[in-house]
Amino acid sequence: MIYVTGDTHGEAHRDKLEATNWPTGQSLNHDDYVIVCGDFSGAGSPEERYKKVFSWWENQCWTTLFIDGNHEVFDVLDSMDTKECFGAPVHINPSYPHVIHLMRGYVYSLPDGHGGTISTLAMGGAQSVDRASRTEGFDWWAREMPSEEEYDRCTANLAARNWSVDYVLTHELPADLRMYALDWRSYAKLSSGADVHSSYLQWMYDNLNKDALKCWYAGHYHIDKFVDDKVRVLFDDIVTINATELQEQDD
Repeated sequence: MIYVTGDTHGEAHRDKLEATNWPTGQSLNHDDYVIVCGDFSGAGSPEERYKKVFSWWENQCWTTLFIDGNHEVFDVLDSMDTKECFGAPVHINPSYPHVIHLMRGYVYSLPDGHGGTISTLAMGGAQSVDRASRTEGFDWWAREMPSEEEYDRCTANLAARNWSVDYVLTHELPADLRMYALDWRSYAKLSSGADVHSSYLQWMYDNLNKDALKCWYAGHYHIDKFVDDKVRVLFDDIVTINATELQEQDD
């Protein structure tokens, strides 16, 4: 089985996955997967605390997959080993083999639990609206935003598949959908500046084969809500990836 949830911010919002809150997790094994849609580690984590975060995930029953958000220690992520997994490169630390970073712009063939695979595009990253009050290299990294190489990789991999994938995993939302995840005051503030990443995601969304797309998952907004027919923001909810299209959408 594959499950998806929203931001965990290191230890801050990880309690939703604790045994007392999510007993389902205790019945899983390392052939099952839990995906976190960004802000996995939390910004400003010293290396020793980062190891503590990874150790907790490594000790869980399942295998953890995560994309990066804007609040990550990118120096640590970028220093991890790169290996092939699910048909594309991933970041992994040999000390924590069941905690895997899905890298930006790649399409992964994740096992569906029935002998087949589901195509899943990962495209992490987001722009911190409070970056002006943060310190670069401590609790903010310019790497929070994808590079041109990562955008080009994402575009090329989608084009090679005729813009058809089963699932999309992002931290940020396409630009035109952000207003449905925020109240009007927050959206007015967010819309005051150009955001290359959300604009790219909007262009990507406009070009995707919607008939092939089962669901697009995002984090970042600390809510649980469908913002479009096939775009779902997650925070506390933990959903089964191949059953979301059967679930009733939020009002």
